[in-house]
Amino acid sequence: MKIPVKFLVLSFAASFLIFGTMSCSKVLQDNRDNITSAEDYASAESELAGVFDVSDDLNETNQNSLIAPQGAIIKKIDSTGNPFVYEIDFGPLGTTAPQGTLCKDGKYRAGKLRISVTRPYTQVGAVAIVTAGSTNSYYSGDGTNMFKIEAEVRIKRTATSTFEITTTNGKLTDTDGDEITFSGNKTIEKIKGLASQGIWGDEYQITGSGSGINRKGEAYTWNINTPLIKRLELGCAKTFVKGIIELKNTDASTSLKIDFDPYNNEACDRTAKAIFGNRGVIFTIR
Repeated sequence: MKIPVKFLVLSFAASFLIFGTMSCSKVLQDNRDNITSAEDYASAESELAGVFDVSDDLNETNQNSLIAPQGAIIKKIDSTGNPFVYEIDFGPLGTTAPQGTLCKDGKYRAGKLRISVTRPYTQVGAVAIVTAGSTNSYYSGDGTNMFKIEAEVRIKRTATSTFEITTTNGKLTDTDGDEITFSGNKTIEKIKGLASQGIWGDEYQITGSGSGINRKGEAYTWNINTPLIKRLELGCAKTFVKGIIELKNTDASTSLKIDFDPYNNEACDRTAKAIFGNRGVIFTIR
């Protein structure tokens, strides 16, 4: 029996339309999932950079921090052994906004960080380990939206201006109870402020890669394609002023990029742009 050509054409068109609709839906779902991961990555990277900032500032100034508030208490745990161990206590998490204590870098902090240093911090080869634990809780955020941070951050000075950063078992819990996990290996290079003690006034760039799980429980990988730039100065120190990362959910067929300088002006704001194909979504870093 001969099948009419018109019927074959209509059948092919219908199949193509169904396939195209399914493919489009898959891409849109991938984009939505990736955007959630992009938002969560941006929050995690910004907050963990803040952990490095506190540690670096304390270690460079022999615990006379330039960004910690006056009310922060520094307690020496082991000042005679190797490593030298101490903690900084920012005070309890408040019940009403602003929660935490305002630091010079614009972040509100509460709780404790424990820091150990193997040798004088300015020496190449020095290793500092910063611990934010579940028992000695540590919080950081904008005073209204605070993340509880649990992580071990290992900082090794590999050259006068360069550090290797390894983050393991990183977890951020937001005010709604949603969890973000984060891990990775990064290199931080200071490109400004080496002549002065303390981190205030410094500028550094970050490269690296890693993985995480967003607040919906979806795994993703990340890679910094263009170095992230951070400036430790008023209005700028909460997050990055420049840089591009590529991010992909493990079960997604497409990836996206996050541009921390969407307007090409290196503005001191918390604005970033998620880019997928020819489309982009501007979002504010939590």
